[in-house]
Amino acid sequence: MVEMQVKREDLNPATVQLAVECSEDQIKAGFDRALRDLSKKVKVPGFRPGKAPKKMVEEAINPQALYETAAENIVRKAYEEAAKAEDLKPAGQPSVDILEFYRGGEPLEDGKTADPAFKFSVKVPLEPVVELAEYKGLEANRPGVAVSDEEIDHQIEELRRGQGKKSEVSDRGIQEGDAVVLSLTADDDESRSFMVIAGQTFEGLDKAMMGMVADDVKAVTLEYPENFQHEGWKGQKKKTKLSIKSVSAFQLPALDDEFAKGYNFDNVDALRERVRQGITEVKENAAKDMVRDQLLDALLSKSTVHVAENTWESVVDRRLREMGQELQSRGAKFEDYFKQNGLTEEEFIEQLKADAKVNVERAVVIQKLFQDNKMEIKQDDLNNFFRQVIAENNVPPEQVEAFSKEFGAQIREEVIFRAMTSKVTDLLIEHAKITEGAAPAAKAAAKKPAAKKADGENAPAKKATKATKKSEK
Repeated sequence: MVEMQVKREDLNPATVQLAVECSEDQIKAGFDRALRDLSKKVKVPGFRPGKAPKKMVEEAINPQALYETAAENIVRKAYEEAAKAEDLKPAGQPSVDILEFYRGGEPLEDGKTADPAFKFSVKVPLEPVVELAEYKGLEANRPGVAVSDEEIDHQIEELRRGQGKKSEVSDRGIQEGDAVVLSLTADDDESRSFMVIAGQTFEGLDKAMMGMVADDVKAVTLEYPENFQHEGWKGQKKKTKLSIKSVSAFQLPALDDEFAKGYNFDNVDALRERVRQGITEVKENAAKDMVRDQLLDALLSKSTVHVAENTWESVVDRRLREMGQELQSRGAKFEDYFKQNGLTEEEFIEQLKADAKVNVERAVVIQKLFQDNKMEIKQDDLNNFFRQVIAENNVPPEQVEAFSKEFGAQIREEVIFRAMTSKVTDLLIEHAKITEGAAPAAKAAAKKPAAKKADGENAPAKKATKATKKSEK
């Protein structure tokens, strides 16, 4: 009887790939175990669950379920044996690719029947290999964080609009600032509805809708901008039928001390100052994130860091699934996205891989610095970042408990890593040489290196976002 055969390939110091060919005994054992497990769920007339003859049980079981369960059993047992034989200590979930699978007896194209066969490759993640260079004295550029009066005015207008009342307009045409529900039909594509603010869309559409009233229809040629909501129309010139469904005007409250008191400020000047502080805080945080990423990248370039390929590959897989769902909700396809962004599918995926790999490497460096410097996380840190996660996911107070129960493990992991990142960021900045001025060309990177573990497929922020259906506006 041929024994299990294993061929090893070291892809990098943190990733080992095993090519495994299982023995007939392993295949038989996998099916026997699958039959035992599935028989407990199958009802065979005249027999108690788990007591019917093997042949009758197998006839009652869905063949696909039998093969899938058997494959899981075979892989699990063979992987354990192969990892032990190669003296591997996995640090996470492996990624498995089944290459050949026959129970034996299946008909083949040449008229013969298959012999038992089960071959698979498995990519085994090992602990990261990290040799950090000196982190003191790294250089970074911090962008300016000045806040303009225009930014303050815009934010206050948003506050006024939030308290404003909408009333339907029937005695005049569309004017700038009106809320308009319209539908667009471009080049015989299906009609799509949008809610827009007149004067805040794009030049062609703003110009075309001005003066129109509810139920008006107009045929125009529009040049859709690169950032248009519908992927399939971005950057294209299309003959478009524009139909106005409704027009509403905002009745904004006066910008006076009474309005300011509604936000617990004595007067408008105090409100403007608080708005300025809020915008400054946002910009300060963004600048700090940018400096952090520059310092981490500088440290990475001088250090030796190897991470398991599984970690960043699973991040890419998750991102592609999320993008597919998002595009589908917009009625678009990946092909549309690639075309609009001037990329081939291969180029896009390679960029995703590069970004994911950098973020995982940054996360590993953060963990290493945190441990080497014997940092500690206090309960106040965890509370602050927990509130941040709740706010980012727009969880109402009455739903916080349910949200926490559903995503408890993911939230805890995310909160701990954010606290860890914050402390490491402060450490790097404290010992860095920071210049002030315009930001240098930024490398592709996530705002927060929250991808602590690539197997953290259920990050709470992502889950909550998925649960909220996004509509085109």
